[in-house]
Amino acid sequence: MSGTAPEPSADEGAGRHDGLGALVAGLGQQVRALRAKRGLTLAELAETTGLSASMLSTVERGRTAPSLATLHRLAEGLGVRVTTLLAAPAEEGSPVVRLADQIVDQTPGGVVRRLAVFRPEQDVEVYVDEYPPATSHATRPSQHPGQEHGVVLEGVLEVELPDAVHVVEAGDSISYEAKQAHLLRNASPGVTRAVWVNVRRL
Repeated sequence: MSGTAPEPSADEGAGRHDGLGALVAGLGQQVRALRAKRGLTLAELAETTGLSASMLSTVERGRTAPSLATLHRLAEGLGVRVTTLLAAPAEEGSPVVRLADQIVDQTPGGVVRRLAVFRPEQDVEVYVDEYPPATSHATRPSQHPGQEHGVVLEGVLEVELPDAVHVVEAGDSISYEAKQAHLLRNASPGVTRAVWVNVRRL
């Protein structure tokens, strides 16, 4: 007889860790809502992400905590960022999302992004971004539905669009259709900080 105790089921793990259980349940609800909004079946999302339909079903029902790699595949398949999947709602009855509840993530290009406002019913996301020297929001130009609007608070950003590379300095703003290939990179020797708004018209 083995002396190793069996691993707890997803339900048992959630029961022992209320915070984790709430996060997993919220993630599942978010995935289900985004999938429904895009008119995708489980089978279609499975084909897009390379994950099995049964795995997706357990995630949507809050029965399992997906790995970071799975989260990235889900986010890519649903056309959102990982932070969107993990976003915490405002306190019930309150329009405020506390700083401690805001999700912080790092992009593949090294930018630290804090999701300050997330309103899925309005397709609005507001990020507070910090670009360390020599970083960019992605490793290559990206594109997705909707519009992006940004204000640089400190430093200098280069925003590469198909028509030109636009230099956006502290106090400047920029708006563009996000379906265009775009790449944002820090053009200053120090840290660049910006507020970026995504309005997704899906």
